[in-house]
This record gives sequence, C-alpha cells and structure tokens, in this order.
Amino acid sequence: MEGESLAPEILERVHQKLLREHPELAGGELRVRPRLPSPQEAAAAAKLGLPQPKQQAPTFVVTLRKCVPTEDGVMLPLSARVTVDAQGRVVKRRQRR
Repeated sequence: MEGESLAPEILERVHQKLLREHPELAGGELRVRPRLPSPQEAAAAAKLGLPQPKQQAPTFVVTLRKCVPTEDGVMLPLSARVTVDAQGRVVKRRQRR
C-alpha cells in the first residue's frame, strides 16, 4: 500500500458525511491512514479451513476526533471512525463517546 492515498475530493466528501452524522465533532482533527491487512486474517482462515482472503482493494481509516469540556470541566474525548474504500464508500463504521 505504499504511496497510496485517498483523493482530496473523496476525503472531503467523507468528512462532510461524518459531520452530518456527528455535528458535535465540527472543528475536530481529521486523520487518514491506510488500513493494512492483518496477518491474523490469513492464519485464522487457514486454521478454520476457510479459503485464504483475497487481495483486497485499498481501504483507508478516516478518524474525526475532538475533546469537549463537560459541565464539571473534565475533557471528554469524542471520535467517529469509518473505513472507506478508494471510491469513498463506507465499509465499516465506529464511534466512541
């Protein structure tokens, strides 16, 4: 996956989608990293007698993070993370409050 990155227009579209779903994260830090295949996936498939995973198209993990203060002054970390393919389609979605 060396040298692969998410196109800026696709990243902006994913960012706007995250903001529509989580408006409380506006102004948060946006990070993108390539999703690397796990070596355990192939090992688990072999152990279970399943076919080996195919070489997949590149996917990227896009994370939007922000810390917000609570009423008593404690900083509460909020984050939303999606895994997208190279076309910007959401493959997996996670959020943490």
